[in-house]
Amino acid sequence: MGYFEDRKKMSWEGWFYAIQRIDLLIIAISGTGIYVALETLKYINDNSLVDSGLIKYAGVFLLFAIIVNFLSQFSVKKANELDIEWCELNLDYKKPSTEEQKKINKADNLSECYTTCTNWLNLISLILMFIGLGLIMFYFLINF
Repeated sequence: MGYFEDRKKMSWEGWFYAIQRIDLLIIAISGTGIYVALETLKYINDNSLVDSGLIKYAGVFLLFAIIVNFLSQFSVKKANELDIEWCELNLDYKKPSTEEQKKINKADNLSECYTTCTNWLNLISLILMFIGLGLIMFYFLINF
């Protein structure tokens, strides 16, 4: 196989792997954290405790971690679709004209843009998850 076929295959595998990667852990951990936060709020309410602010904030941070993670899934999918398009254009146009080169460059630039966006969204999602978990742990450390 040639360079573009290999790269297209790698992009496809990257797109597929993106569905299964660390994002699953962020979703699972954040979802579990939200459950713990809601159960803790129920306990606080049932036992007439008043200090629930940290738990509420933790739940919000964890919820936003999940939302941002879903946005990153969209952007990584789009980045890989554009990279596949870039590869196909390079395969179709062995010696591209100026107009064809513009299409190639546009696909490449958009793919890079979505990749950068994905990297930032993944980082933000991870940070939100850690903040949420940290707030839950801090609450338990100071109250129990």
